[in-house]
Amino acid sequence: MKHSPPAAAPALLLVAALLAAVTPLQAGPDRPAVGNAAAPPASPAAAAAPAPQDAGEPATGAPPSLENTSWSPAAYRAGKALVEIAAGPRPGRFRFEAGRVAGTAGCNQIGGSYTLAGASLTFKANMASTMMACPEPLMKQDKAVGLALTRVAAYRLDGELLELLDAAGAVQLRFVRLKPTPLVGQVWQLTGYDNGKEAISSARNGTEINLEFRDDGTLGGSDGCNRYMSGYTLSGATLTIGPLASTRMACKPDGAAQQARDYAAALGSVTSYRIEGGELLLLTGEGKPAARYRTEVVRPVEVEVAAGGGALPSGTPDTAQTPQPALTAPATSTAPQGGAVGGGEAPRRSLPPTPTP
Repeated sequence: MKHSPPAAAPALLLVAALLAAVTPLQAGPDRPAVGNAAAPPASPAAAAAPAPQDAGEPATGAPPSLENTSWSPAAYRAGKALVEIAAGPRPGRFRFEAGRVAGTAGCNQIGGSYTLAGASLTFKANMASTMMACPEPLMKQDKAVGLALTRVAAYRLDGELLELLDAAGAVQLRFVRLKPTPLVGQVWQLTGYDNGKEAISSARNGTEINLEFRDDGTLGGSDGCNRYMSGYTLSGATLTIGPLASTRMACKPDGAAQQARDYAAALGSVTSYRIEGGELLLLTGEGKPAARYRTEVVRPVEVEVAAGGGALPSGTPDTAQTPQPALTAPATSTAPQGGAVGGGEAPRRSLPPTPTP
């Protein structure tokens, strides 16, 4: 019997060898193309896929919002340099809320509207400003801050720092976030009050008005003429002040008695409050300012008097060296001054005087 040799197997082997010789290896992600053959283009889906982020890299999102934030101005652009804000008669502060900004660099109050879109920020031209007279350096500072606002095109917020930038990315204004201050345990010095004529007035020359809230629900202070006292009710940001009782000393200078009446009326209109960066703002039911204060004493001062009478220790705040009305008896008080060792005057804190009938 004749057996024919299988022809299929050698034929298949020959075809496989020829294909291997003429077909280039396909390039892959870890294999280069062979010879001059180019790697095949990536599929559209692969080309559009983003590069994976590191595990510790936060995803990019919208910048933090300026809405309902308050800031203390720290520096402004003057030519090619940033100039540090000089302290003025009132604490510098700016607040951004509901598309409007209001604030002061230390002298006049300025305000206006702004437009916020992502990191883009612009202020409307011709912002309003008060016209209070201040020392010339503060007037120039006010003008420079106002001009810097007109150049703002964007903002950058990094934790406690806010920078307003122009279109080229140069810093025009720099701010530091304001921190809250407790309502109770401070002596608040008046910077302005509603005089009943739709205007905010400062205290008359020769008078000093202050306010202190105590943790027992009572308050007291000086109205520029007499000592006053009352009670208050506090619930969250809601604040109401009861009718005032006061001493009945003759008031000087002229106009101080009317000022005291207007100030008492302003306190009676208070329904809420806000504290930002050492400034207390008492608000009416319409949200308008009834009175403004700055913090005068931030913590109790303990003074040890050396035998024979000694000076205040270094570093003691000036408010301890010049006793404030809210911390001492009024000038007509006959409270004893003794108690110091060796004749020195001991620090004291008197209770509010009882009003005379």
